[in-house]
Amino acid sequence: MLWKAIGLLVGSEWRAFCGLGPDRFLTLAISVLDEPGYQHTVEEISTTEGERTMLGADETGDRIIVSDPASFQIEVIRARINPITSMALSFVLTEERREELTDDLSVVTLREIDDTTRDPMAVFMNRVIAESDRPPWNVSHHIGFQLAVLLRYKVKVLWTYWRRL
Repeated sequence: MLWKAIGLLVGSEWRAFCGLGPDRFLTLAISVLDEPGYQHTVEEISTTEGERTMLGADETGDRIIVSDPASFQIEVIRARINPITSMALSFVLTEERREELTDDLSVVTLREIDDTTRDPMAVFMNRVIAESDRPPWNVSHHIGFQLAVLLRYKVKVLWTYWRRL
């Protein structure tokens, strides 16, 4: 019942934090897609002003466009820190230490989810989870999640959704 409700809430777009930096996730995703022979291309995208402000995202991110065996998109952008936490940390930590505590976090978005793409996406996501050196939902290393127990749980539930399919 819970997973059915989450499936309805996901709709046609799934978005979650990932405990891997965008470069690590992109490399992993491409290798997972290449192994079974998924047809795909990678392009650079511009992040929105909201993503840059609220997530501390870089100016650009990456989009993987998968065309076969199903048509869907995977976007990954860097997420560093929200502005309130950034300001608070600037008073107590050096810039080097702030970078260390806010590294290795990204936001992964899957687009074009429907009945025909859900199974190939689930195969892809399960392979990403299996081949990752640590669970992608493990975001507790990032300072923004160290006290956010419920948010860490939500991130884990969103990633675990794909394992249930």
